[in-house]
Amino acid sequence: MSKLTLSIGAIVSAISVLLAWVFIPTHVRLSSEILSKPIGNGFQIVGYKALSTKPQDGKLNHFFLIDSNGDVKDAEPFLITSDPFIQFETTDENKLSLTVKGRIKHFDNDLWVEREDGTVQHWFISVDAEYTR
Repeated sequence: MSKLTLSIGAIVSAISVLLAWVFIPTHVRLSSEILSKPIGNGFQIVGYKALSTKPQDGKLNHFFLIDSNGDVKDAEPFLITSDPFIQFETTDENKLSLTVKGRIKHFDNDLWVEREDGTVQHWFISVDAEYTR
């Protein structure tokens, strides 16, 4: 009877693990901070390494444009790339120019960034992608 109970328990456990693997959605968790640079006017670009449960993503980095006193918890990344060493410069008021030498998975060039006092500012971002394998 003990072997039968163990066999049934093992089968139920295997089926549970298989169903969890199929139906649990993928998610991304931010790891260590790789970039935190002010860009003037009380804003900063912050970058984090991302840990994903989706194996196809590989090693990606998430970059955020936030208020200097803000936090990335409520922000969406404007750039998701494999390049941890993006270069940027402010070209005009509320305009940024980026140089990315890695694979770009997501890029949003038209941002509305919320300030700590509740106001928002419109930012335009251009990117020069130089991806070579």
